Amino acid sequence: MIDPERVARELFGLDGVATALPGEHDLNFRLESGDARYVLKLHAPRPDLALEDAVLAHLSDVPAVPRLAGSGADNGHTVRLLSWLDGRPWAEGGGDLASLGRVVARVDRALRDFTHPDMRRPHRWDLRRAAEFGIALPELGHLPHQVIHNDANEHNVLVGEDGRVTGLIDFGDVVYAPRVCGLAVAGAYAMQGRPDPARAIVPVVRGYHEAAPLREDELEVLFPLMRARLEMSVAMAERQYAAAPDNDYLLISQAGVREALQRLEGEDATLAYFRFRDACGYEASPNARRVRNRLAITTAHPVMDGDLAHAPVLDLTEGMPPVEGLAIGRYDEERGIYTAPEFQTPDGRWRTRHMAVDVFAPAGTPVFAPFDGVVERRENRNQLGDYGGLLVLRHDGCFTLHGHLDPKTLARGEVRAGEEIARLGTEAVNGGWEPHLHLQLFTDLVGDLPGVALSDEADVWRSVCPDPNLLLGLPGGVAARPPRPDIAARRPVVMSQALSLAYAEPLHLVRGEGAYLYGADGREYLDLVNNVAHVGHCHPRVVEAGARQMAVLNTNTRYLHGSVIDYARRLAATLPDPLHVCFFVNSGSEANDLALRLAAAHTAREDVIVLDHAYHGHLRSTIALSPYKFGSDRPPGTHVAALPTEPGALESLSAQIEAPAAFFAESVQGCGGQIVYPPGYLTAAFAAVRAAGGVCVADEVQVGFGRIGEHFWGFELDGVVPDIVTLGKPIGNGHPLGAVVTTPEIADSFLTGMEYFNTFGGNPVSAEIGLAVLDVIADERLRAHALEMGARLTEGLRAFDFVDVRGRGLFLGVQLESREVAARVKEGLKARGVLISTDGPNDDVLKIKPPLVISAADCDRFLEALWDAR
Repeated sequence: MIDPERVARELFGLDGVATALPGEHDLNFRLESGDARYVLKLHAPRPDLALEDAVLAHLSDVPAVPRLAGSGADNGHTVRLLSWLDGRPWAEGGGDLASLGRVVARVDRALRDFTHPDMRRPHRWDLRRAAEFGIALPELGHLPHQVIHNDANEHNVLVGEDGRVTGLIDFGDVVYAPRVCGLAVAGAYAMQGRPDPARAIVPVVRGYHEAAPLREDELEVLFPLMRARLEMSVAMAERQYAAAPDNDYLLISQAGVREALQRLEGEDATLAYFRFRDACGYEASPNARRVRNRLAITTAHPVMDGDLAHAPVLDLTEGMPPVEGLAIGRYDEERGIYTAPEFQTPDGRWRTRHMAVDVFAPAGTPVFAPFDGVVERRENRNQLGDYGGLLVLRHDGCFTLHGHLDPKTLARGEVRAGEEIARLGTEAVNGGWEPHLHLQLFTDLVGDLPGVALSDEADVWRSVCPDPNLLLGLPGGVAARPPRPDIAARRPVVMSQALSLAYAEPLHLVRGEGAYLYGADGREYLDLVNNVAHVGHCHPRVVEAGARQMAVLNTNTRYLHGSVIDYARRLAATLPDPLHVCFFVNSGSEANDLALRLAAAHTAREDVIVLDHAYHGHLRSTIALSPYKFGSDRPPGTHVAALPTEPGALESLSAQIEAPAAFFAESVQGCGGQIVYPPGYLTAAFAAVRAAGGVCVADEVQVGFGRIGEHFWGFELDGVVPDIVTLGKPIGNGHPLGAVVTTPEIADSFLTGMEYFNTFGGNPVSAEIGLAVLDVIADERLRAHALEMGARLTEGLRAFDFVDVRGRGLFLGVQLESREVAARVKEGLKARGVLISTDGPNDDVLKIKPPLVISAADCDRFLEALWDAR
């Protein structure tokens, strides 16, 4: 009889209480010793324990994996002490499927470079051995191989209180195998208990791909491997239980496994593959692009007589209106008319997305083949709500489905383009619908050829069933494009995860007006973040100016146009002499990149001086100017001076000056935490840089255009005149616009024989928008308003016991005690309908930079919310 408490005390010096845990072969115990908890495992001696220990050591930095805390031997047993991971087993209620995929992927990523002498040992749970049980497997030899966990079953996956997977335990079955086999195991067991397992497992695949991108050929074999693992589990359990009928643990998963296999009967493996591809951001059907490209240059014969191009396009989202003569029903339309039980999926959801074009016409109207082809299927699906008479034609590279036909008129065999293939059926024979042709394209014949899809799977079916207007050629189009239901799930796979999201629970914003943003749920948020929407979100004068010019002409600066000249003169009029030569670009990052080129051309130098914590853009050249981004990895040629508020700041700057091309400085530092420089700093800094032959660049991307109130430009706070000014963000009120303004002397130095051209910089639409922004600033007296509202906010903020309140006008910073406090306040404000951001070297500064149209009531609302959230 094993005494686990004695073993723990004698081998590891731990006095504690041991509680038995289940296990297939080993003796497992939970050991509680004081405040610490462990897993104590006693094994019969076996050679692969060294492999398991090596794997755990290799994974020591992966949070979801137990640590090996000690090992020893006792009475013929190998004894191992592992750290305890919190969480309940997946078997006790499941969990978040995407997080399961991510955890398995993170373990796989960490094991990519793991090697061990025993890693290729034979193992009974190696999926490649399924053939020994007569289970068919796809070809796997060409896939990426590595050591994998191989046993993410419902008892080895731990789940936290929020439902997310927190741990992966039991590395006794690690094998060297195709990487995708580990995901197949996780997916196979996560299918259990799901009424629609093939669909349910898709988030696991998506989650895995987010953390460790999957190849297309891995996705192709994934569903067959999942099914093979379930079949192998049944076969293995039967074999093992026959050998050890007293070990009920061997049957612990079998009820769920058998049920999952039963539900998978008849499941289309190709459709499952397409769903996996789609979940990972690939085009669902690998044939879709080829089909669309071919149809884009191929003219189809009209499928029906009549002027379809001028037929009314119906809105069938709410119901079926009366139809007279020809009419069109839209593709990709969300419809509430599909209420028959056949439209409900096994997991209780409803298929409501129409993936075809409807052509309404009287019963008996002839239908013609769009291309030469062969009849692939001719069926009579006469159940109410179904297709009625159905004809599928196979063409060169694609298929067309024609539904709601009279089943007695369906063609057979080969057909020619333009040949009559059927006639429209009456309601009595067409599934009970208003007489019409249901015209659907298929790249691949998958599933039961549904004409209506789940909204969550619309991307899959848009790929498998491209827009039939590729055949019809109706100039106004027939696609509905309803709202997307899966934004949050889609974003990590179709956009780079280097793009961050604000807030722990991201906002889905759909509208803006003035100082307010509105969520998809209709909730209103006071916006204190967006200095881009300088004169207010969607200001009607700015919107009208852009729309008006876009309706007339948009071209580039290689042609003469008055708008860009007007804008250049108006912009230069806001700046002191001799700044009046303008270059137009599309963003602040581009502006700073161009300023760097101007400085280098003028000085014939490359080195640049910047201030600590500065941010000047996201291009490679401007990241090199941004300590906020490059941190301690300072690029050669970039010299970093101390923040002007630091003791000895000017001495620090002087120490960096040798032979600079330029000194770049935000006029008021933003990402550094809304830093206003001490009086005289820029004056002294500019003088020192110029004395060394460098030029001085004022980055006004954050604070320009009257945000500080008392001046139009931030550099005017110190009375200096830069050599180059860079502009962005507020300049276009949300339209992509930027500018560089410099002196004639520096502009002349840029005439090196190489043309400067920016395709969109200075286009007439951008120029008109820029002019409208200047008009609104002047006509609505927004500088004075910024001064007044800034004073109101500052006075209110200083009534709080904050570390610091600083800034000018409506560019303010509130220093809090820590990043944790700042994060809590930010989330608390959001919960109260106020949006704010945090920044600074320690991310402990609340940044206040709202649209300039913020009202006194808005300021008071923010202060009240801050009082509650602090």
